Amino acid sequence: METEILGHTIYILGATHAPKALPMIEPFLNHPDQDVREEARLAAAEITASNPEDTIHNS
Repeated sequence: METEILGHTIYILGATHAPKALPMIEPFLNHPDQDVREEARLAAAEITASNPEDTIHNS
């Protein structure tokens, strides 16, 4: 897969905020292409970040 398409796919996985997507993203944290690694890092952070709506509903 071209790195541009791969990066976009990883972005979409992160945008789901679905914890089940994390195992699909994690292998790309060590990808040879720097842009793919960065996209994987951002996507993983997006998923693992606390959800602001949870804070509102739990208050």
